[in-house]
Amino acid sequence: MHFQSEIDANSWLHSYDCYLRDVAGAAATRIRYWRVVRRFVAACFDNTDQWATLSVQQITGFICEEAASKKGCGRGVPVTAVRSFLRFLAWRGIVPSGLDRAIPRTRLAAHASLPRRLSADDISRLLDAVMTSKAPCRDRAILLLAVQLGLRCAEIIAMEIDDIDWRAGVIRTRIRKSHRERAMPLPQDVGTALAAYIEQERPSGSGRGLFIGVNNPPSRLSNTTAITQIVKRNLRRAGIPLGRLSGAHMLRHTAASRLINGGASFSEVADLLGHQRLQTTAIYAKLDLATLSRVSMPWIGGAR
Repeated sequence: MHFQSEIDANSWLHSYDCYLRDVAGAAATRIRYWRVVRRFVAACFDNTDQWATLSVQQITGFICEEAASKKGCGRGVPVTAVRSFLRFLAWRGIVPSGLDRAIPRTRLAAHASLPRRLSADDISRLLDAVMTSKAPCRDRAILLLAVQLGLRCAEIIAMEIDDIDWRAGVIRTRIRKSHRERAMPLPQDVGTALAAYIEQERPSGSGRGLFIGVNNPPSRLSNTTAITQIVKRNLRRAGIPLGRLSGAHMLRHTAASRLINGGASFSEVADLLGHQRLQTTAIYAKLDLATLSRVSMPWIGGAR
């Protein structure tokens, strides 16, 4: 195989970022991968003409060092990021095909970390907290989309007025990791909150984008960080402690676990959340600890 060489590393990192836009989908995934790959290139190479001599030992050494500073599921990010980069380089003819398969998997206990979720009381307090927001109707609609339907930040940001079919009682999202549209039933409380926002708060003449900022002049929310900040501000107002995972994704975990623990099948929840693998949905089945405690067997030795 002929290997290209002496090409500026920054150019290849830029090309890799463009490649990720096509294969990774979610912006957060692209950012995580790109940061790891940038460190990988800096650690393993003085210049890109060394790529043809890249060894498995170099790869595993870098991954082990990266994983050592991370916890839980984060330990797997260096593995998937470097594997993705090696596939890209092989596709471009820079390294031999199949080198990515030599990367060892980072072993983690199944479901080693529980996704954080809100209790029913927490959800009630969170929704009440929006009353002191600058845009209470908007914030309530956003929170309900996340906690009832499990929408991702990118899906909420991308919503337009035309995505709501009031007559059919259906809401559509057009941005997903797999870039496919999906439609889901519109619950009454979510529909009521959306209608209140559109009628009472949403500025007229703001285009087709659904959610508008409170700045002057008003403009469409265009960054997923805006949704995360709206969630966090209202969590603080509600007096709910913020943790490592305290943005809209925590509300998505809450939606999934409530559905599973309410009797919905994995397949039904996977369809709603847009999961492509049932294993992804299965992590939520273990979250209802109160129910598990009620059905647990008594200790055969009796009370101690």
